[in-house]
Order: sequence, then structure tokens, then C-alpha cells
Amino acid sequence: MPTEQELRLDALVQAANQWQDPDHPPRADAVERTLGAPNRFTEAAITFAVNQQMDQITSDALWEWLGDHWIEQPSTVGVKHSGDVPLAELQDLVAVLGTGHNYYGALSSSSPYLLPAFIQEALEHHSGTPAGFVEADDLFHSADSVIVTGTDETVAWAKERCEESDIPADRRLLRGDRYSVAVIDGDEAEGEREGLAEDMLVHAGYGRRNVALLWAPRDLSPDPYLEAMAQCRAMFPVHDEVPGTLQMQQAFLEAQDQPHAYGEGLEFLMSRGEPEVQRPGHIRWTEYEALGEAREWLREHQSELQVIVARPQVADRLIEGAPDLPVVSPGDAQRPSLGQQPKEVDPVAFLSELSA
Repeated sequence: MPTEQELRLDALVQAANQWQDPDHPPRADAVERTLGAPNRFTEAAITFAVNQQMDQITSDALWEWLGDHWIEQPSTVGVKHSGDVPLAELQDLVAVLGTGHNYYGALSSSSPYLLPAFIQEALEHHSGTPAGFVEADDLFHSADSVIVTGTDETVAWAKERCEESDIPADRRLLRGDRYSVAVIDGDEAEGEREGLAEDMLVHAGYGRRNVALLWAPRDLSPDPYLEAMAQCRAMFPVHDEVPGTLQMQQAFLEAQDQPHAYGEGLEFLMSRGEPEVQRPGHIRWTEYEALGEAREWLREHQSELQVIVARPQVADRLIEGAPDLPVVSPGDAQRPSLGQQPKEVDPVAFLSELSA
């Protein structure tokens, strides 16, 4: 007789198999409704994100990630999702259910349809899966443990609500603002430049895995990378609201005589300067004399970072003394494998320590 873990994981896999078809009615309906929500998602970006997630939900991948972490005395885990990237919240839901816990989710208004539609599909394969959704204000009264992802302001709010609801510190996983960084050396092949452009642009600068800052050798021409970004925009058109947001930033750079470049119609914006993260859609190009400068900066800013992007030859040179963070090849930042998280915000490590 199948175990409860086997039933849950199999239900998730069966739902993912159905959702691999873009025309599958529950998926198609959820995508259409999501495009009408208050967000900056495009149909191309949603399709990319959903396909990427569904490809990850396989039996082998789930068992490798979660198989040794089943909890016999489950906790009721409330999960506050950020909704910055389409369906990014799926990994937390799978981690909660796949480790044996009960799930209550509070969704962002920017993406309230995809995750409920997917879990409803899974429930049709195993109706006993303990999953439901509540309003954010009710989440802390419904749960004895929480995972919260959002801005630093959201994390501060969540801490207050945890205190009010007597949820102790060891039952909280609070994840605030993070971003990703790329380190290049100028020897990137055309495909690597195209992958890097995807890492920077596919979700319009939103999400923790978005590359917001790029370290490059001094005097390296950005032209091949800008060309790759323009090509990326042909595959992933910009949301209508993005150029207007970037217009004020471009005008400021112009007034300050700060070096910058932008795509036709302000589809993207890149500026050269100090390693300071800009508004979504605005990428900062920072120069180094020696690779050690970038490595030292990464080490000092580790707590702010989600992932580092570098081609293997550069990654090998970054390892010594580098921060303990996931390092991926160009084009993989927005294609995370299950469980690819900085250790201190890893949901499975957190959930494995919980019990009723």
C-alpha cells in the first residue's frame, strides 16, 4: 500500500504532467486570468515560468529532494508568497506537502490564480492532500509555523504578526529582499550571452533570481551583451508599463552624464557605475580590475544575494574565498532545479526541523 508521501508526490507529478500542455484547460484559464491581474507578467514570461516549473516536478527529482525529509508529526505551515515571478511560489508549496506538513497559503494579488489551479489539479489525484488558502491577515492565526517571502517591509510586518500570534523564532523562515549577480570575463560565447540576457530580462527585473548587477572587466565593451539583450526582448516582449518606469531613470542618468545604454523603446536600461542595485529593469554594469575585487564584494554582500551567474571557467576562479551561494551558468538563473536556494533560506532544511 502506498505511503502518504508517495501519494502526495505522485499527485504532484500527475498534475505537473497535465500542466506541461499549454492548452490544458485549467492551466490556460489560470494563465488568462493571471494576465488580467495587477502585475507586469507577459504571456511569454508566464509560459516560460510554468514550463520550467513543470519540467522540474518529476518523480525522481522530488524523491531526491524530499525523500529523506518526511515528518511523522506534521506542523501546520502558513506560507506568505510574494508573487514577483509567475508560479515561483510552487517550490514552497511542494516542499511543505512533500515533507509531510499541512499547507496554508496566502497569495499575492499579482498572482492569485496559478498556484490554486495547480494544487486543485493535484487534489483530484489525492484528495487527502492537506492544502488550502487563506487571506494574509488570517495566516498567522491558522498556522503554528510560517514561511514568508517578500520585501524587507513585508518581513518586518511578518515579525510583528508572529509576535502577536506567539509563533516562536525557530518556527519562522522569513525571506526579504534578495537579487542575483553575474560575473563575466568577456570570453562568453554567443549562447552564454543570450542566456545571461534571459537571466536579466525575462521577468522584467523582478524576483530574487533576476540578475540585477553585472561585474565585468574594465574597458570591456558591453555591445555584444546589449545585442543579446535586444535579441532576448524579441523572444520575451516587454510589458507595456516597463518603458514608462524606466523613462525617469534614463532621464536622471542623462542629466548626471552617467554612461548608460537602453533598448529601442526603453525595453531595458543598463548603466555603468558602482555596484548598487537599481529599480527593476535597470541593470548596473560594474567594472573590476581583477576578479578578486568581484569575489570580495560577493563575499561581503552574501546575505543580499540569491544566486551567482558565471560561466564555468569564471566560476572556478571565484570559488576560493567566494560566498557559499549557488553558482549557475548563464541562462540557468531563471531555471532553478528543485531546492536550489542559499542554505540560510532553504525551506526543506527549515521544514525538516519542524514537528507538531
